[in-house]
Amino acid sequence: MNNIAIQNRTDKQGISPAIIFSELRPVLAVAVLALIWVSFRPFSGGSAEEIQSSVLNQIGYTGLLAVTLFTLVTTVDRRAIFIYLSAPWMLIIALFIFSTASSPIPADAYRAVAFTLIAFLLAASFIVLPRNADELSNVLAIACFFVLGLSYAGVVLWPNAAVHQFFEAESQHGGLWRGIFSHKNITGPIMAVIVFAGVYLIRRGRWISGAAIGLLALFFIAQTGSKTSLIVAPAVAAIILLPTMAGMRGLAAFLVLAAVLTTHAMTIGTVYSSTLDAILRSIDPVTTFTGRIGIWEFSKPFVMSNLWSGYGYGGFWLSDLVLTAEKAFDSDWDPRGIIHGHNGYLDIVLVMGLPAMLLLVWLSLIAPIIDYLRVPKLKENIFLSDFLFMIVAFTAMNSALESFYFRRIDPVWLTLVIALFGLRLVARLPVKAR
Repeated sequence: MNNIAIQNRTDKQGISPAIIFSELRPVLAVAVLALIWVSFRPFSGGSAEEIQSSVLNQIGYTGLLAVTLFTLVTTVDRRAIFIYLSAPWMLIIALFIFSTASSPIPADAYRAVAFTLIAFLLAASFIVLPRNADELSNVLAIACFFVLGLSYAGVVLWPNAAVHQFFEAESQHGGLWRGIFSHKNITGPIMAVIVFAGVYLIRRGRWISGAAIGLLALFFIAQTGSKTSLIVAPAVAAIILLPTMAGMRGLAAFLVLAAVLTTHAMTIGTVYSSTLDAILRSIDPVTTFTGRIGIWEFSKPFVMSNLWSGYGYGGFWLSDLVLTAEKAFDSDWDPRGIIHGHNGYLDIVLVMGLPAMLLLVWLSLIAPIIDYLRVPKLKENIFLSDFLFMIVAFTAMNSALESFYFRRIDPVWLTLVIALFGLRLVARLPVKAR
């Protein structure tokens, strides 16, 4: 954001290219967020991989990134750029690139990783495009209403595309809303983020638009059948906002950390610890988290046999190692042919190994908590950091049941990237209202 350290670098009077590009920054911000959430193929109904490999998406992301980077280089305060370059993401990105070497098809992996990094850079750039909090509020309101409007219109006008159908592969989801997204498991988390955006707008005094966005998004979540998003989103907002408004941001950070650790311990942790499994069974003797426990149990021996290096990009779930394996007779979900392990940290272990997973835990959870605690006690910084921290907390909890880290142009992953880099900036630079 501007004035979160971002000033036009020109001393000349009159119109200069820097001034022109500076004026375009909020427009670019809307374009970036719309591309991340909507893509060039809304209502596609195809798999995430088909959407992500779309040539139109690839050209769009690359072109918009080029324009965005040029704009930032010519108009953004160098302090913000330095903060970005000093971010400790370079190591895990290097590991991610290195993971292509052991991929079954390295050439395809190189292209996929390159596109993943292009999308990553574009998302990381978003938060510095609006020049102040007012502009960010306008960008969020426009993008949120755009997504909500398209999604509701799709349910009414194009239900075959915007609603899961009973004749599709996952017939159990028939009748559940997915809006513009390819699957309800993406729709739920993005609508949760939109709820958080509505809360942010309300706190900044935009009561009507904020309340409308929040309520419309909550209702849409209810129609997706995503109980996790419907329960976790309000809970996350509460455990962050209530302590913050009482002047106890440290308590908010502690509650988030405790909630994330508990969520992962009581899901995938039960596969690796008999004690945790006994606790879970004492609460719910029959739960399988919709078959996810079967997937995690299937992957366990593979994880342990290649714990330190992983199997490389694309080297596990769609490899012959899995496709030719025998399905456990008592498993209620056949893991052969699935595209991910329904746990974000598990999939990073399978791709890059345990060291990369621990580094990701630091980057996606611990570092943001530290940034959140060091945010200066300025109203706009507090409001924005609370919004971004809600995204971090929600996605960290959601990753216990879904996998999205480094998944090309997955909107949940890219929204998390926005929040992570945003918190880093907000903790170090003042945010101006207008």
